[in-house]
Amino acid sequence: MNMPDLRSQSWRGGVLARVSAAIVMVALLFGLVIATSEEARAAKAKASEAEGQKPSFVVIQTDDETMEELYQGVRMANGSEEFAMPNTLEMLGEKGITFNRYYTPYSLCAPSRVSLLTGRYAHNNHVQGNVPPNGGWTGFQSRLAYTHNLATWLQGAGYRTIHIGKILNGYGDPPYSPGTEVPPGWSSWHTILNSDTDHYAYGYLLNNNGVVEGPYGDSGSWETREYGAIDDAGCPYAPLNGQPCYYETDKFNQLAAEELAATSPEQPFYMQVDYTSPHGDFRKPAGPQPATRDIGPFAGAPLPDNRAEGFNEGNVNDKPRFIREAPYLSATEIHTYRVYYQNCLNALISVDEGVKEIVDQLGALGRLRNTYIVFTSDNGFFFGQHRLVGGKFLAYEPSTHLPLIIRGPGIKPDTSTGQLVNTIDIAPTILELAEVAPDKSVDGVSLAPYAKDPSLRSRRPLLFESFVQTNDVEQDGGATGETPAYADAGRARGSLADPPAHASVVAPPKNYYGIRLGPYKYIEWPDGEKELYDINKDPYELNNVVRDPNFFPIRAFLHEELERLEECSGRTCQEVSAKLPLTQQQQVKVKREKEKEQREREREREVREEEKAQREKEKRERERAHKH
Repeated sequence: MNMPDLRSQSWRGGVLARVSAAIVMVALLFGLVIATSEEARAAKAKASEAEGQKPSFVVIQTDDETMEELYQGVRMANGSEEFAMPNTLEMLGEKGITFNRYYTPYSLCAPSRVSLLTGRYAHNNHVQGNVPPNGGWTGFQSRLAYTHNLATWLQGAGYRTIHIGKILNGYGDPPYSPGTEVPPGWSSWHTILNSDTDHYAYGYLLNNNGVVEGPYGDSGSWETREYGAIDDAGCPYAPLNGQPCYYETDKFNQLAAEELAATSPEQPFYMQVDYTSPHGDFRKPAGPQPATRDIGPFAGAPLPDNRAEGFNEGNVNDKPRFIREAPYLSATEIHTYRVYYQNCLNALISVDEGVKEIVDQLGALGRLRNTYIVFTSDNGFFFGQHRLVGGKFLAYEPSTHLPLIIRGPGIKPDTSTGQLVNTIDIAPTILELAEVAPDKSVDGVSLAPYAKDPSLRSRRPLLFESFVQTNDVEQDGGATGETPAYADAGRARGSLADPPAHASVVAPPKNYYGIRLGPYKYIEWPDGEKELYDINKDPYELNNVVRDPNFFPIRAFLHEELERLEECSGRTCQEVSAKLPLTQQQQVKVKREKEKEQREREREREVREEEKAQREKEKRERERAHKH
């Protein structure tokens, strides 16, 4: 009997086993490839779907922040140059476009903020001050702007709308507002009460989606002007004393991150974060309260402008009467507002951290690529320029010329534009990018074309206007919490009953109309005084050229344009101007150049005629010589 070949059977069994294993492995690999391919297709489809989604928007607005507070570095003791908001400059400015000539048409909190929401000048949205009946929250509630604005338009188009921070003066101030209101258009509402009455960094109340909660912290005493307690230096992430953290800016930052995370990935959103910093808070020593961890960094910072740049201006004979009559700033005032400025820089550090947290959160959620981020301020502030301190209101550059940065899809990083733009342009920009039509006309224009092509320019003029009611003024810019008892000054074309001017104490409430076009700014005051500046050549507005005959053609042209803009609405506000006329000197120069060109043409003609005569003479001489 032959014995079976066990080695052969073993080999065959091994082969069969290996073949079976290989088949299984191939099947697994094939399944893995299919699964991976499916995942890739799903991811690609999701990415494609995300790309096809409407863009989202974050608007970050500070309160009273000036151009210098964002862009001017401070030389530190170690020789380094430090900025209050490096994250904003890097993560927004270097990743987006900067609008170098952005202005607010009405340098006051409530009117400026309503213009941002509605895209309309104050003379059209009719919120014309900070207090009732025509201004603030009450004025807003009683007008069409309340139900026709960015929030209502975007929510109606499917956007989730989120508000965090300050809204308008008077919100939560009895008897006008209980602070329980959630206005139409907002899906989520975290809004501070009494923001312009108190300006608390601690001890504030928040309306969280219709429920008033707080106080967050201890506001302390008006008599001592000191907080009852402030956060530990380790707040908000690691408080050393184990107590809760309440600092207002940190709370806004936290709410912003939470609201972004709570938004469905499929839903576009509009989030507006309105910081109260760097507005003063009426507490000692002056200016806003920084986060405890940020109290010291800019303690040595000088005031933003020097004497050559208009600080405590020497010769004010070319300025309106209320500045001509203003005394020089005292040593005490200079010290107070230097401390104020230093606290503004320190307070903006936590706002800058909020900008970073928002950008980082958008990145972590995969939404940064399809989100536009807008950074701006509602109005500026005077720190001694033209002998003015403690307020805004007026049309001078420190008050009206503001930061505006936009980052988002289709915007080339680290670009800038010199196109003249203003607050009424933000709403139409967002609406165009969102492909949403407003149900009311807007006065502004979309900045999207200028953001995507910084070389574009137009000759659209910008309007300045003021309908200030005198109790809109905060004495010392919020340094004492008192308000001067001035009478209503009326409109620029109306009453001349202006309040007494102590300009070195506070930038006084004044009514005026003005225009910004090309290099020029032109202002008309109700008492007939006028100002004209060539901002390109005179950025600090030290030389009013309105009485210079050389600029009479410019003045006349701008006056006519201003008359048109004062009552403009919708399309008429968007119309471009004719080309600016030449100054008299330019006209003389052009005339001389034309006369010179004419003389040169005459001389060239004479030379040609002489040459022609000479050629004919030579020809005749050749003909005579030929005959002989």
